[in-house]
Amino acid sequence: MEPTEPESRPQHQRATPRNRRRTAAIALTTGLVLAVGVLATTSSSADTRLLHILDVAKAQPMAAPNTPAPAAPRSATAAPRPSASASATTSRAARAAAVTPAPKASADAAPSRSAAPAQAPPTTEPGRSLVLTKDQQPSQVGALFSSSGLSGSHHCTASVVDSPGGDIIVTAAHCLTTGTTTGDVFVPGYRDGSAPFGVWQISSVVEASAWTDDGDVDDDVAFAVVKPLNGRTVESVVGSYTLGTGGASDDTVQLTGYPEATDEPITCTGSSSAFTATQLQIYCTDYTDGTSGSGWIADYDPDTGSGTLIGVIGGYETGGDTPDVSYSPLFGSDVKALYDQALTLA
Repeated sequence: MEPTEPESRPQHQRATPRNRRRTAAIALTTGLVLAVGVLATTSSSADTRLLHILDVAKAQPMAAPNTPAPAAPRSATAAPRPSASASATTSRAARAAAVTPAPKASADAAPSRSAAPAQAPPTTEPGRSLVLTKDQQPSQVGALFSSSGLSGSHHCTASVVDSPGGDIIVTAAHCLTTGTTTGDVFVPGYRDGSAPFGVWQISSVVEASAWTDDGDVDDDVAFAVVKPLNGRTVESVVGSYTLGTGGASDDTVQLTGYPEATDEPITCTGSSSAFTATQLQIYCTDYTDGTSGSGWIADYDPDTGSGTLIGVIGGYETGGDTPDVSYSPLFGSDVKALYDQALTLA
């Protein structure tokens, strides 16, 4: 505490009589308050406490004996504090809104076909075949069976090609018999005895007379028309490849087919080249019996599964005399004429 200045001392002396008179007045009031049990004190600061009590007594009516005084109101500017449970709930809700992602669609909800991404085989190490998983199988490719049921073995592979009627498939000529047939069926997306896109009946087959009459390997190509199923065409259900008949030879192509000894398709990325002026060849491992008719897809897009079909396994040695080298007739004007003939039967 700072020392008192000399000139302040008289002021202190003048204040003393006022304090004594105030003390006497306060003592009288205190006696009244003590009579109703409000306060008792023997502290050396009794004068200060009594002043406060006197001010309170003047400001509000005296409370009845043994009745607690009403609680002082909260500040009007202070917002009421939420309860602990309310605060916790609000905090949890705020955290949830900040970190919880939007709910995902149910894994069991099947999207519409137009919204679903196309299933497509991955490209492989050049020339090395790969067994496809269920989620990698292209729906445009399927197995050929010689009976309407799936109890028998599949003997060849076929692919859907784009057509105005949406009902044309292509394979090797040695896989089918020309003319009208009711026995053979096409099963797109076939796997392990199941037909995820249905069993499609073949109604007619078109082959070149050079193959039918003489077995000319340059004409080992067949187009087939399949009947509608449940009011829909096969192309509208599984999609298709574009047919290429420009005589392409040297190209990177994707092959997908069904080995006869298994119920799972294989795929391979390889480089096609000219074997003769009318035949193509490619190195891809493990293309055994049953893969005849597998389409050669150029300009292949592994993201969409789209591409242009420029050949089928067939031709020389009905497709090859070893599992690792395959052949195809060159797709030119003769194949285009055969396709146009199939359109007239669709």
